[in-house]
Amino acid sequence: PAGTRLLDRVTDGPPLGVPMCCIGDDASGGGDDPMALAIRHDGWYAPIIIVKGPDIPQDRSGKHCAGIIMSYRRDDAGVIVDMGGGYGASTFEQLKANGIDVRAFKGAEGTTQRTKPDQQLGFANMRTQVYWRFREALDPGQPNGSPIWLPEDQELYADLTAPTFLEDRKLITLEAKDKVIERLGRSPNKGDAVVMAWSYGPRYVADGVPIPTIEHGGRIRPRYPQVIMGRSKGGRRR
Repeated sequence: PAGTRLLDRVTDGPPLGVPMCCIGDDASGGGDDPMALAIRHDGWYAPIIIVKGPDIPQDRSGKHCAGIIMSYRRDDAGVIVDMGGGYGASTFEQLKANGIDVRAFKGAEGTTQRTKPDQQLGFANMRTQVYWRFREALDPGQPNGSPIWLPEDQELYADLTAPTFLEDRKLITLEAKDKVIERLGRSPNKGDAVVMAWSYGPRYVADGVPIPTIEHGGRIRPRYPQVIMGRSKGGRRR
């Protein structure tokens, strides 16, 4: 897509001193559908993490998926979980119980936001909005160019370029997901995780916000939260 930057232009990770800002979780309840995690450091994205559906235990999928997310989380990064299909609900609740900054993403919800900078067009729903906002961020013609750095991943590029936008009566609507799935032959998990991650958490370069104070050799000291896995019959944590 326009404005894409390939991972081979970055040596061994995100730009020095840029903290992790958000993890986008395209959730799975097990079965054939994988879980996709997009980790964002400002505009830089790590290679997408895929957890195969059969590797997710269906009887404790929320705890399992939340544990995976927390193992990757650094710098108090926010997490946004796709609640479509109900798969993300248990993961969301588990993250919330552990005191994680987590937001539920509901693509069918309405929104009052409009296109920038003209404010002329509205969005049919949140899914349309986050894809359009990411499209705006990819525009290389904006001042200083696009702030987005994407990993080299042809499947991700297909996910991001497959959906089309429809305009009707000053309202933009993203193509229905089932039609995208039919065309791709799979769910656009990677693309969904990436655009969700852009929609939540700080975006220092894009929003002109100073990066937080750096510690320990040029990086913010990561904090590792304690995982709450529930209680045993005797009332002790396990």
